[in-house]
Amino acid sequence: MTKITVDIEYIKDQLKKIGYEISDCIPRENNGLNWQLKFSNSGASVTIYDSNNVKNTVVNGRVDEEEKKILKQIIDDIKAKEFVVDPLNEEIISLIRSRKEDYYYDFKREFHKKDEDLLFDIICLSNNLENRDAYLIIGVTDDFEVIGIDEVCKSNNILDLMNNKKFAGDFKPEIEIKNIYYKYKKLMVIKCKATKHVPYYLVERYRGVKDNTIYTRVGDTNTPKDKSATYNEIEKLWRIHFDREYE
Repeated sequence: MTKITVDIEYIKDQLKKIGYEISDCIPRENNGLNWQLKFSNSGASVTIYDSNNVKNTVVNGRVDEEEKKILKQIIDDIKAKEFVVDPLNEEIISLIRSRKEDYYYDFKREFHKKDEDLLFDIICLSNNLENRDAYLIIGVTDDFEVIGIDEVCKSNNILDLMNNKKFAGDFKPEIEIKNIYYKYKKLMVIKCKATKHVPYYLVERYRGVKDNTIYTRVGDTNTPKDKSATYNEIEKLWRIHFDREYE
């Protein structure tokens, strides 16, 4: 069997991209070459072996059993090139560490219990006044604690929700569902893409989300459901629309 050489720098880079801050990487010769990793933001101590067995990572240290189990799985999968970090991962981690919300991203502790609330958040973020990609980040509390998600919300359910609603001009917010990691915890991110079709608004009311009403998001606050964006905000969105009309 051909000897596999573990790319420790690649493993470190992938761990950094999901939020682990590596404080030490110590090479050792003990039953073959291995490396011991320690972190400044986790009590985990990880031993990675340079061997053909890619599933033999050992995780110890002052962390709970859940982190030990999931971190081992992540590193084993990185070694086997079976774990792919989404290109968006680092940006989402940066937003979480900013410890604030803004016009183009919003944190939610858990999945929306009502479809109308999810629809409303997507419309507000998609109509942000800077016309940039926006993110609905699920698995983070109002105090910016990352708790992750336990249940799996199928992306098809969210896409079906959007596709079944009647929007002006039949232009619907363009969204993409992302699986993101913050250390060993999994988050869901709904990316609302910046397009030339703003402002998005319903032509048929859906429960508390009114028809023929333009909503947006200013700072960390959505337009109230029972109100409309201001005249100046609506004008800005239409100006974006017409400035980009011939793209």
